[in-house]
Amino acid sequence: MKEVRNIFIESCNKIADLIQDKHFKAIQKGQILKKKSKNKDIVYEIVFQSSFRNTNFHISILPHINVYSKKLKEWIIEQTNNSYSSGIVVSEYLGNITPYKTSKSWNLAGLSREKYIEEIAELLNKYALPIFDLFEETTSAIDFLAENGQQFNKYVDDSLLPLGFMIRFAPKEKAEKFFNHFISHCKFKGRIIELYKSLEHSENIDLNYSEFSYASDIKLAYINKLKIIK
Repeated sequence: MKEVRNIFIESCNKIADLIQDKHFKAIQKGQILKKKSKNKDIVYEIVFQSSFRNTNFHISILPHINVYSKKLKEWIIEQTNNSYSSGIVVSEYLGNITPYKTSKSWNLAGLSREKYIEEIAELLNKYALPIFDLFEETTSAIDFLAENGQQFNKYVDDSLLPLGFMIRFAPKEKAEKFFNHFISHCKFKGRIIELYKSLEHSENIDLNYSEFSYASDIKLAYINKLKIIK
């Protein structure tokens, strides 16, 4: 199994060498690539996830990307009284932001290894780095999210994950526009509206509990006075 581990680590480092942005710092022997924004608040991560089921015939690599904000983390902790809050703004599997549109993994075992290393690097350069670049200017990120939601390209599904970022950093009208963009395209719009209305009669709103996907975000929007525009 030592050889399997070495192949995985070597592949991670080869991918890193092919990434066009050379400012990432390799952590955990190259399994994580990390970079800070120029304002030092935003942190970008490329994570190469492996599997304990790896064998000599199948060495899985599952790349994903994260965008964090240290100031957002502090604010979310104040809002939720939950010290485990991460300050996450974006978190996606690489496959989900590419034409694959799925949490795709690649097999690094066998003759296709070099081909897959090049493919992963190409996808990171083409689809992940532009997302990171967007957050270099907070106002640009805010304007994009207000107009498009989290749909960074035509392959990315919308998400409420950046809501905290918008409430914390954006003017209220733009945070509200982002909020309503998601609701207008959401398959469970009715459930969201029902929860939102019920909060008007709630004495204790628990931001650390979600009755369904994104329920805690709906609560966060409510207590920060974002309105649902019908």
